[in-house]
Formats: sequence, C-alpha cells, structure tokens
Amino acid sequence: MASVRVFLTTYRRPALLRRAVRSLLAQTHTQWVCEVHNDDPSDDQPRALLDELARGDSRFVYNQHPENWGAVGVFNHMYRGGPEPFASLLEDDNWWDPEFLQTAVAVLERNPGAAMAWANMRRWREEPDGAWTDLNCSIWTVGPGAPETVVFSWPECLQSFDALHSQGAMVFRPGRFRTPEVPLATPLDIIEPLRERAALGPLVLICRPLANFAQTARTARSVDPLDWIQSKLLVAASFFDSVEIGPAELKRLWAARRVLRPHDTMVFFSLALAVRQPRLLRHAHPADWLRAVLEIARQPVRVVRALRFRTDCAETWNWLVGQSAAFGRPRAKATALSKVIQAPPPPPP
Repeated sequence: MASVRVFLTTYRRPALLRRAVRSLLAQTHTQWVCEVHNDDPSDDQPRALLDELARGDSRFVYNQHPENWGAVGVFNHMYRGGPEPFASLLEDDNWWDPEFLQTAVAVLERNPGAAMAWANMRRWREEPDGAWTDLNCSIWTVGPGAPETVVFSWPECLQSFDALHSQGAMVFRPGRFRTPEVPLATPLDIIEPLRERAALGPLVLICRPLANFAQTARTARSVDPLDWIQSKLLVAASFFDSVEIGPAELKRLWAARRVLRPHDTMVFFSLALAVRQPRLLRHAHPADWLRAVLEIARQPVRVVRALRFRTDCAETWNWLVGQSAAFGRPRAKATALSKVIQAPPPPPP
C-alpha cells in the first residue's frame, strides 16, 4: 500500500515537467501514488509525456482541469491529502534527489507529532537560452558539525517575516493542519508562511540538500514591489499582533535582517507604523534610519499605499489573524534568526 500521495502540478512547462517526472520515478521509496494536475485546459502535452515516461505505471492518475484553478487553488486541493498517511508536492520546475522521499518519510516516522518534514534545496537559475546554472548554494546555509535535522515549533522569530519550509521539498501529514484552505486571493509570495500558521505540530528541517529549487525565467509570483511589501507586512503584522517577542530576540532579529542583501530593515519601519509599536525601532542604527528616510523620499506614494495591506488584502489578513490567534499569545523562540544552521555550542565544562 502506498504511504505517500505526491501531487505533481504543471502549467505549460512540458520540458521542465519531464525532469520532475524522471526524478519521481527515480525515488528509492517506491510506495507512492501520484496525482498529476495539469492546470491548462487547452494543453494535452503532459498526458503525452506521461505516456512516454510512465506508460502502464498505475501509480499515476492524470487530471486535466476543465478550467484553470490557479496555483493557490491547486495547493488547497493538495493540502487535503488522500487516504495515505503522508502527502507531498512536486512542482514541474523543481526536482528531487533519489533518496528524498525515503529520507523525509523516515524523519516523520521518528517524529510522530510533527506536521511536516522538509529538505534543504540547491538553487539553480534558468538562463535566457534555456540552460541551467548551478548557483552553488542552498536555501539553508549549514555549517560544519551542524545536526542532521532541526525541529522548529511555532512561533519562531524567523516566521515573523519568512517561511521556514520550502514547499518544493516537503512531506507532510494532512491531518496535522488546522485547515487545508487558504484564501484564493492569497499572494503567492506568502503561501508558505500561511501554511505554517495552520500547522498543528513541529516542522522538521532536513539540513542536507535533497532537492533542487529552480529560479525560472518566468514565474507566477508578482514582480510588483508594492505587492512584495504588502505581502511582507501581512505576515509580519499578524505575527507581532499575536506573538510576544522579547527585547533580546528583537535585537537579534534586527541583526539578522540587517545583513541581508538587499537590505531588509525598511520593513521594520513600515511595520512600526502599521502596528503602532515604536519599540520595534529601538534597535535601528543610524544607517537604518538613513535608508528608511531615503526610501520614503524616493517612493512616498508606495510607502503609504503599502500600509493599506489590511484593507487591500482583507481576506488574507483576517485568515492570518484567525489562525495566529488560535495559538494564544506564546513567546517567540529564536532557534534560527536567518536561514543558517551552525553546529550546536559545546556543553559547559
């Protein structure tokens, strides 16, 4: 009997789909079934590709949508899972190492209360000619001596602005999420942070890269800077609205955001205005203030419009507030302030 239901999603990318399907067929864990979801009603190329690569393989079930569901609609369907204990998502532009499913399932079996396990991912960039460049880095930077896995429990300080997991390299328990649905109007940029607000259990990072993240030339994610800022504020404001974060953790969070490139401290200034908490600016350096003033001077209209995120994205805001409130008002933890995992400190003598 299958233990994992893999949801393979595709939309007008047959060349990339071929790579994804081959990576699924190469998995050392073979007890899976796969729902292929083609979200382009007019394109039948994925069916032909499956006939070529997996003819007669009864583990595949092909679904051509009669109308376009959109990325969020497809992901909502996926989070409902199936009769199997575990589920996973394989997007057509990403691909897995052969041992990915076997490793993630084993980690979840060792952590029966966990909602999800996900693996680190290597980063690749698609070039204009269709070639792929290995960027020689991974989403999480893992130092020598770091543990094989790290367990995170809500709320982590990192979740105030970012997601912990990568949906392209996860295996999860469908029953360990408060709801499979997020609003269809949710910006795709923050689909992962929203899912984590509904998780009913720890999330486990597998530090070793076991999958590949494709930075494609075309993406369904918004390239509008206003959308990006509002998405960040939706996640951050709902976090600070429902989580207690102490002075030490806030100072460390500032330090972690300050070293990002491009600089990412302007979000603190917008957030302080949005939630009316001046204390959030206590750890700003003079250079942070200068960058904020210059940003406001260059883009005053965009800065003001960004602060309308609660009304512009009301359905997503209400969902985030409701999911966050269900946890009460816990104290934030600081297991990781950025996507870096170092070796644990030595025990005291």
